[in-house]
Amino acid sequence: MKNHLTCRELSRLTGMASSFAVRRQLVIGAFIVAAAAAPVVAAYHTPESGNPLAECSSGEESDTFTTTCVPFMVPTSPPIFTTTAANPDVPEVDGIPCIGHNAGGCIGLAEDAQMEGPPAQPRVTISSSP
Repeated sequence: MKNHLTCRELSRLTGMASSFAVRRQLVIGAFIVAAAAAPVVAAYHTPESGNPLAECSSGEESDTFTTTCVPFMVPTSPPIFTTTAANPDVPEVDGIPCIGHNAGGCIGLAEDAQMEGPPAQPRVTISSSP
């Protein structure tokens, strides 16, 4: 059995090794070009911004996630807690201060006011049938 390579076999093996090295360098170069081109492509393909706040109609606001105008979700209602001029540091509900032994009554009145919600506004439509 022979343990040595002939010149022909040796040149064939080194030729394969050099072609593998060239292919490897081409693949590495392609990845470098792709990595360098990615920010340029991203800069040209940025999405357009949605409607600014000024473009939404009355009763609508701009949604941060969908960038479209959506109706207000919470109707305007008067505040539940108020303060008096005598002691502006203590909140009140229906004239009952929310401190000390009145705290339970104040919390109960606040919960009742929240359950009632804003006053109902009737919908008025005028229609006729032919």
